[in-house]
Amino acid sequence: MTVRLKISLLITATGFVASLVFSGIILWEMTEQPLRIIDSELESTAQRAVRILSESDNNRTPDAPLFIGDERYWLKIDDQDTGKSIYRSRLAQLIGIPDLPPGYSTTVSLIIPREKIDLGQDRRNEVTFRVKKSEISAGGRTFLVSVGRPVEEIKEELWDIVVGVGSGLVFSTLLLMVVSYFVAGLILKPVRVINDQAREITAKHLDRRIPVTGGRDEFNALSQTLNQVFDRLQNAFLQQKRLLADASHELKTPLTMMRLSMDEIRSTLDENPSRLQAEKLSRMTEQVLRMERLVKNLLDLSSLEIEGTTSKDPVDVAKVLGSLIADYRVLAATRQIQLEARLQRQLLALGDAEKLNRAFSNILDNAIKYNVDGGRVEVIGAQSGADLTITVSNTGPGVAEAEIHKVFDQFYRVEESRSQRFGGSGLGLAIVKKIVALHGGKVYFESKPGSWTRVTVSLPRHRETTSR
Repeated sequence: MTVRLKISLLITATGFVASLVFSGIILWEMTEQPLRIIDSELESTAQRAVRILSESDNNRTPDAPLFIGDERYWLKIDDQDTGKSIYRSRLAQLIGIPDLPPGYSTTVSLIIPREKIDLGQDRRNEVTFRVKKSEISAGGRTFLVSVGRPVEEIKEELWDIVVGVGSGLVFSTLLLMVVSYFVAGLILKPVRVINDQAREITAKHLDRRIPVTGGRDEFNALSQTLNQVFDRLQNAFLQQKRLLADASHELKTPLTMMRLSMDEIRSTLDENPSRLQAEKLSRMTEQVLRMERLVKNLLDLSSLEIEGTTSKDPVDVAKVLGSLIADYRVLAATRQIQLEARLQRQLLALGDAEKLNRAFSNILDNAIKYNVDGGRVEVIGAQSGADLTITVSNTGPGVAEAEIHKVFDQFYRVEESRSQRFGGSGLGLAIVKKIVALHGGKVYFESKPGSWTRVTVSLPRHRETTSR
């Protein structure tokens, strides 16, 4: 679940609870207020009935109503002293309602068939009454008066209000969810911006920083903290590169001196040195040469990573490849490897000719080294659209599919024994990938174990413009 959705749900839940409490209070007030008004009306009716009864006690006909509208009320009047029933309204004669203690009021529901009397019953013949019992003194006598009236219409109106409030609560909750989701998006927009900007800060672009607005909010503080982290990362990264470059540079001189010393030792030995001496000297010389190549590769890779850019001069890649192919034909001939080239006449790219020469030299060197005797190497150069493509294929032992994604990693070697036999350091293709990336291109590696290997380099094509 996203943070935006969590914030939206939290705001919606808070708003729903607040609305629910507020709606509950309103409904309670709207329910109690009509009942208080009805109770007041019932009290007034009881007072009026007793007053009329006291004034007309001797002259009133027993079955005559006490007042106009008497038929709308359930009215029962008893003499508290004698316990005798003094008056029963028509409803009181037809319907029995449980007795209440004096001073109490309540709402009761009764089942009354419509055939008996029509009081607006619902489908279940249920009628709701509001009843109040009062103790009233008049003319030296005390009366117990129970008054009630049907509240079916009020009940239906209250139910309509409840449905309306509930519908409004549901609608307001849905609206609040939509609004809160939009508001959460606005609140989290700086986080998305910071995330996008931080994602662009990679090993190639450690110099980039997240813009700071100068405000005092949490997002600005987060940007400042991330920038400090990137500063420390950049410093550590540059120090590591400089250390590697400095160490490689410092190793060049001692290794050169060692190789020269060994050549001098070789020249000062007797014309017929022992076989053991010759083997040891040859092995030491080979290891020194291997270390020199490794140091040179480390220096090249370090300089490429520290520079981060390259010159943008027009380079004819066809000429670069043609010169390299001529040089490598000699190496290929020693192992009867057939080196073929099919290059278009002109393959122009913008870049550094020396760096491109180094990249394609590494590719051709691997194509010949890791090949079978009497095998074949094919170089194809073509251009189409906005790119030019150079493909170098060989008939070597190939690379397993599970290992292909690792071939451009630094110091990765497919077979340790094979790499040691040919003096490989595991940096050749890493340097190729770095050089091609500096030129805005891409490099691909394909292989079928025991059959073939193919390296494809794609570079942006340079179109010459002529002015009149």
